[in-house]
Amino acid sequence: MTVTMLSDGYLDVSFELLDGIDAARAEALLEQRGAPPLPRMNINAYVVQTADRTILIDSGAGGINGWGGRLQVALAAAGIDPLEIDTILLTHAHPDHIGGLAGPLQTPIFRNVQHLFVHEKELAFWRDDAIYSNAPDGFRPFFDVARNALNAYGEKLVPFRQESILPGIQTVPLFGHTPGHTGYLLGNGSGNGSDSLLIWGDIVHFPHIQMAQPAVTIAFDSDPAQAARIRGQLLDRMATDKLTITGMHFNSPTTGSVQRDGGAYVLNYDLWSPVI
Repeated sequence: MTVTMLSDGYLDVSFELLDGIDAARAEALLEQRGAPPLPRMNINAYVVQTADRTILIDSGAGGINGWGGRLQVALAAAGIDPLEIDTILLTHAHPDHIGGLAGPLQTPIFRNVQHLFVHEKELAFWRDDAIYSNAPDGFRPFFDVARNALNAYGEKLVPFRQESILPGIQTVPLFGHTPGHTGYLLGNGSGNGSDSLLIWGDIVHFPHIQMAQPAVTIAFDSDPAQAARIRGQLLDRMATDKLTITGMHFNSPTTGSVQRDGGAYVLNYDLWSPVI
């Protein structure tokens, strides 16, 4: 597999979205790791090329609300023809992950996609009319974006619940951020960091902050307590198994590893991005 990280741009937010930490502490943690003390989240997507498939994992925000929107430019820069993409894997259906999949009126942007994989719990959540009706006014547009994108690929949708969906790709349930939030383990899955890569979606939005303090949650979490619990469990596993990891809100050079730091964790970015 060849894995290419593509930047859709970034999203400027506020540290006030975080629960369990104040802005001064958040800025201090970023500065300790040599990162700019800004509430800016990168928006990443990934293309996985195998002998049989060209797979897109998430799609960025597509310019919705001025967020991201650079995926098509990034694809061109990487020499990847959007018409070659035949498979899509979704970690979850928040706008900054699904916004780049479709234009208005349920128009698919990736016209040659044959299969779009999404966890069945995720699909059920965004299509639930009762949840939509009771959602806060500010959150209801998220449903509109998700429904527009999912409906654009209607008969191509493949709801899953099992772990192995494609050769060399296993799903990793990471529920909490959203009901069907899912990571994807690429490679042989043996636990050898050089042979596997975990794309873990939104386990962290601010990696250095939420690894130093895994209990810190973000306003976008549908179940904050579960999201924090899953984050702690996964960080412990990654530190033990020494897997290479990456996520939709990582900075360049995009991959890294988790190291224990007392009762917390540290993200050590790789000095290069591996090809698997």
